Amino acid sequence: MRLLILAFVIGLTISCSPSREKQVSEINTAFEDVNKSLAANKADTAAMRRTETAVNNYLKKTPDDSLASKYLFDLGLVYQNQRRYDKALAIFERCYREYPDSKQASTSVFLQGFLYANVLNNLDKAKEKYQLYLNKYSNVDAKMTGDVQLELQNLGKSADELLKEIQQKDDSTQRQS
Repeated sequence: MRLLILAFVIGLTISCSPSREKQVSEINTAFEDVNKSLAANKADTAAMRRTETAVNNYLKKTPDDSLASKYLFDLGLVYQNQRRYDKALAIFERCYREYPDSKQASTSVFLQGFLYANVLNNLDKAKEKYQLYLNKYSNVDAKMTGDVQLELQNLGKSADELLKEIQQKDDSTQRQS
């Protein structure tokens, strides 16, 4: 009898929670809706709330799922596209901290550095994040590693300063030829 009751409770619990496929479909639809509204330059706050709720529920229920870091990262990208940089930075940091070995972790650290340097003009934080990238992820993506090194070399330089440096390099190259 106890086994029958236990089986009933387990069955009831499983049937009451949405299946993984249903959750994945719900999240994907929510992201599609948010991205459509962003592409149309219309803020759809209801779609954004649905996306945030769906992703957060998914992460609570299945934090070790293979899609968890992807959904968290994608949420950060949505915030970035909405120019909600504080939220984007927090999500990218969370992605790095909770999923340091995921495909998205290195890009999350890079994007934090990029936002600090090029949007928020917080050069100390940018340098910290870029250095973290080089220390932890330099072997992951050669192109991104090169971009990080270039960002560090040019951190804090104005467009005019960069243009002068390029022109000086061109001048010295022409003189050597």
